Amino acid sequence: MVDEPLSSKPASEPAEAPPVLASRVTVLDPSTVIRRAGARAPQSTLYLSDTLLVADSTELGGSVLEALAVAARERGWAVAVDPRDVAHRALIAQADLPREVRDDLTATAGFTVGIVPAPGQVTRPPDSWELHERVADQGFASTISLDHVLLANPGIGGTPYTQPLPYTQPLPYTQPLPYTQPLPYTQPLPYTQPLPFGGMPEYAVAGSGGRSPVAWVGPAPVRRHGRGKEPARTESGLSRPVVAVLDTGTGAHPWLSDEVVVRDPMVLGVPVGSFPAARPATDDSEVGGMGGRPLTGGPDAAAGHGTFIAGIVHQRCPDAVILSCRLYGGQGAIGESELLGSLRRLLLFHVLGLHGRRGYVPVDVLALALGYYHERPEDVDFDGPLGRVLGALRRYGVTVVVSAGNDGTTRPMFPAAFAPRLSSWDPPTPVDPSALHPDAPPVLSVGALNPDGSTALFSNDGPWVTCLRPGAALVSTMPVTMNGSMTPSRELAGRHQGEVRRTVDPDAFGGGFGIWSGTSFSGPLLAGDLAAALLELREAAAEPEPEHAQGAVEERCRQAWWAITATTGLPTPA
Repeated sequence: MVDEPLSSKPASEPAEAPPVLASRVTVLDPSTVIRRAGARAPQSTLYLSDTLLVADSTELGGSVLEALAVAARERGWAVAVDPRDVAHRALIAQADLPREVRDDLTATAGFTVGIVPAPGQVTRPPDSWELHERVADQGFASTISLDHVLLANPGIGGTPYTQPLPYTQPLPYTQPLPYTQPLPYTQPLPYTQPLPFGGMPEYAVAGSGGRSPVAWVGPAPVRRHGRGKEPARTESGLSRPVVAVLDTGTGAHPWLSDEVVVRDPMVLGVPVGSFPAARPATDDSEVGGMGGRPLTGGPDAAAGHGTFIAGIVHQRCPDAVILSCRLYGGQGAIGESELLGSLRRLLLFHVLGLHGRRGYVPVDVLALALGYYHERPEDVDFDGPLGRVLGALRRYGVTVVVSAGNDGTTRPMFPAAFAPRLSSWDPPTPVDPSALHPDAPPVLSVGALNPDGSTALFSNDGPWVTCLRPGAALVSTMPVTMNGSMTPSRELAGRHQGEVRRTVDPDAFGGGFGIWSGTSFSGPLLAGDLAAALLELREAAAEPEPEHAQGAVEERCRQAWWAITATTGLPTPA
């Protein structure tokens, strides 16, 4: 077994770039796609055209892989198991864990099937939907699923609202700019009258909750417990709450030192997060933030996203340790297969921590701020792979918190919609109490509130939304290195030597703080509150935590449910 200390991955370590998504993304059009006999018409979604997901616990799929190979051959395509999934199974096999635990992790793994044109054949490009419907019609509907595209900024405006409305005509400049869309400013040009935004897109405007710099004049969060020998232990030996954040990573900020944030954690020599740091650094979403437009500037839609989230967790629970796993870049998009790989590695990291392996710690809370809309949400067996790995994390005592989405819709967004259905928020009342289990904390889905306590207009809703937390016009940390291409509208020399007078630079975050809006930030706020409740419970405990792994899982589930009830009011099952 390979052991590493719980510390950040060296910035100089090379990493393989992930596959480019842009050319692989397909929009499922319900009006034109084929569908299997007897199946309902699908709803629109985004998926990758050259991959399928298989939730099969047998050795690399068996009969389902054979069925896929036959159906692909009929269309001039070929299929193959993603070698990274084979490597992950080998990673589990080499872990220093009991045999039954390794078997359980392997059963959770599933795998991804790639689809390519068969050698020597001239054929149309692969379409995973067509292959999915063909094989699902053979009895594998509950085994295979599309490789959905998850967005950190789904729908109009994005999860963190940053873009103005896409006008077909530019604003009235004396010389019209030759664009069908305005320049991607997060702050519109300084007209004396506000631009004609209305409703949800107002949250994209600086001053109404859009991403913009702000000055912080209050004190920094202060830890109650001194530093221990390890980041996840206090000086008295108390276990700090550990919050895993799978997002864009965490940039440089005075609050977010290596004692607070473990950047790019590794498991058995492999990064938990699937996305490498960008080169050059100016392209990195948590450094310069301009990977999408490196020559013309302007921060990417999700630039600073992970740093902002880390700051929210730190404000709510300064004593927590944040595992910052880089899942996607500044464009805020990722294939479901990449998410699954990161979640499976996080699960292995957590289980190694439960068994006391050096360099690993158990995870208390997982915060996710991304999602997609399923094409057939009524299917009882849909999304086996994602549901299975989240279920495994929960069985091992991890509370999963997911942002509900920002499209102002009741259409279920996943994985948030894995949360138990509620018939009431006051008090929180599950529609089916038997769906809650004491041995597995549930998925918690979080919508957004405005500063005045009203529900944010963009916040998704439905019985699958567990609770609401502040999510509009929040203040949190931004990378101090992030500075886009916009400049102050006025600048001149001051009256004193070396003094410069200027207006606010609308995309310069050197002060380290910003305002932003989205359920992306409501979820981490609840995650921080859960961590604070867990810390309070551990401080009050009369006995030390059990060291045996099974006892640790049972105790962690008990603690998780106590924290969930204390923070959300959701009743703890008997």
